Amino acid sequence: MKQTIYRLSCWGVLLPALLLIQLVMPLSATTHAATHTKSASTSSINAIVYLPMGALQPLFQQQINQQVPTAVNGAISSMVNKLPTGDRGWATQMASALLQPSATLVSLKPQQEGLAATIRISLYPGDPSPTDASMLVTMSVKDSTTVQVSAQSLPGNPTLVNGPLTTIQVPLGQLNGINATPSCGDAALAVHVQIPMSPGAQASTQGQSPTTMAMSTMQEGTMIRTAQASTPAYVEIPSSSLSSMGSSIGTLSLGSNLTARNIQVSVQGGHLVVTSDITLGASLVLGKASSTMQPLASQGKLTVQVLKTTMTVFSLFTFPDNTYNQQIEQSLNTKLSNALGGKFYVNSAAIGSNNSVSCAATNSLILTGTTNLG
Repeated sequence: MKQTIYRLSCWGVLLPALLLIQLVMPLSATTHAATHTKSASTSSINAIVYLPMGALQPLFQQQINQQVPTAVNGAISSMVNKLPTGDRGWATQMASALLQPSATLVSLKPQQEGLAATIRISLYPGDPSPTDASMLVTMSVKDSTTVQVSAQSLPGNPTLVNGPLTTIQVPLGQLNGINATPSCGDAALAVHVQIPMSPGAQASTQGQSPTTMAMSTMQEGTMIRTAQASTPAYVEIPSSSLSSMGSSIGTLSLGSNLTARNIQVSVQGGHLVVTSDITLGASLVLGKASSTMQPLASQGKLTVQVLKTTMTVFSLFTFPDNTYNQQIEQSLNTKLSNALGGKFYVNSAAIGSNNSVSCAATNSLILTGTTNLG
């Protein structure tokens, strides 16, 4: 009997440790397989998806809340099973009555090496001596679709976790890198991906967004999702990626048998500049057009407004020609409206960094919007 009481008295020490190990990385449930397909006619661009701290903290806490009951039951069962058979019944009842653990994410801060997470575990409501433990959660690229998540204790904290924890499958595009952003405004995590671009194609809004990052659970073939609608996020499309968008746009019809071909996109003076060959019919080049545009957002999609157009004829004469501004704008918006496949709801678009993503390049296209994290 004394041995049994002694074992029960150890629960107050062992249970927080067991819970912490299971709750240290809420994303550990995100290990479902992802299928990556790419149409032969679809081009890709490099982009950086920034997740702000305000989006990560509630997601971590929500995942912790979901896992607490399972973690508690598992920890109690593991301990009770070590007791003599005759003691297991009353021990389970006592533990269930006395222990009502909860776990709270106290802080989550980006550091150069990763995310510093502090979790507070209370054995029961009003616990005067909750257990706090801090650790460094690191992420690295395992392969083109998989993030390796690891953890290590921070100085002055017990070594509860040390080494690989789990993997995260990226359900969209090709993963190039992932890192914390300690000095980037509101951004806390930067996910470097290669995103398929499908200008003008019909897009389904039922799929996950580029910033979903597999925040869902696949268990026994059942997808369990925790939807968080309207989660803020930012997408940085570097100028080099904007340049490559020109080939994916294809041609623009301007009416009267005129067509804009060989489209090129660049950034100049805080605006997008689109240059193209203007042809009559299929091959007769009349001149080159250069349109200065302001990136905008309309109904959750990336659009542009043409500010001015200049025409150069025979490489000799350049003059303003705003006759085709509306046609160029309409044609280009038709191409761009589904460029991201309907995966990211755009609230605003602008050239250059801002206070929210201060580490972005000054000549990048920054999309501010929302997405669905599950």
